[in-house]
Amino acid sequence: MMHRLIAGAGIALLFLACSAPLFASDTASCELKVREGYRFYDISGKTLDDLIRDIRLNGTKWNDGKVYSAMTNWDIHYKYEVSCQNGRYSVKSAATRVDILYNMPRLNLATCAPELVGTWNEYLTHLQGHEFGHKDLAVKAASEVNEMFGTLPSFGSEEELAAEITRRTEEKFKRLKEIQIEYDHDTRHGETQGAVLLAGSH
Repeated sequence: MMHRLIAGAGIALLFLACSAPLFASDTASCELKVREGYRFYDISGKTLDDLIRDIRLNGTKWNDGKVYSAMTNWDIHYKYEVSCQNGRYSVKSAATRVDILYNMPRLNLATCAPELVGTWNEYLTHLQGHEFGHKDLAVKAASEVNEMFGTLPSFGSEEELAAEITRRTEEKFKRLKEIQIEYDHDTRHGETQGAVLLAGSH
């Protein structure tokens, strides 16, 4: 009997913590920052089956009820300042920040069979590659939000400007969620990228 564990990098969408009031013009300055962090859970075992069992017991549970070996959470924040000229309101400057948190398994080398280390390191490399793909999609969306701030027209009131920003960003974040799901579907949660552990029963 074969046990199969795929990366299952489900994504938790923390998204859109909007911080603010308004701003910008034809020469709006837009800043993008990315912050990354890790949260680990430990696994151990004498066989690959043991490691798979530990991941299933201690992995990250998503809102679909499934447990995944790894998960990438992102939180996109933006803020902007408004400029008013001749009764027209536009974005003067904008700042967007992407907070990335990787939830990853960590092998306890003190209790792990030495012969598993090479297989584990190869799996972890592919697993991280899959998770970095999720990060790249979030950063790309945040970059597009920044570009949006730099190209917005002027409006007759701050309220109209804010409403247009809300409409566009909500549309962007909705699409981002869809793209992340498509990415997991297309890669079979990292399986096509090599993020899979295969072990025979012992």
